[in-house]
Amino acid sequence: MANIARYNPFNDVVSLREAMDRLFEDSFISSRPGLGGRGVTANLYETPEGFTLQIPMPGVNADDVEITIQQDTLMLKWQTKVEIPEGATMHWNGFQSGKFQQTFTLPSPINADRVEARYSEGILTLTLPKAEHAKARTVKVNAH
Repeated sequence: MANIARYNPFNDVVSLREAMDRLFEDSFISSRPGLGGRGVTANLYETPEGFTLQIPMPGVNADDVEITIQQDTLMLKWQTKVEIPEGATMHWNGFQSGKFQQTFTLPSPINADRVEARYSEGILTLTLPKAEHAKARTVKVNAH
């Protein structure tokens, strides 16, 4: 006995809004594979001395990461290379090869000379000391 499937031409139709979203997402450089230009997932922590920024970058070679800092703006550029085995059939394509970039505006200026970057287990961690003029100071009041 043969299986017959009824064809419905409207199953393949997408709304104009969805089509435009796809068009715009595919037209710009993605900030991260799978996010279509919506930005990188990141954590930012502040201490009195500075900030710690954590960014997941699975599969990235540390040598392929470029960090630029100016005042309170940090720009990251990186490249991913995903190897697909020859003859393999792709079922999901959420982690792509390519060049990516993301810009962060921090709450206060950074001392770029003292920034430290560490890449471990797929996470880039940046230690971003505040510029001296941006640190909080305690002023003692003298009474006469």
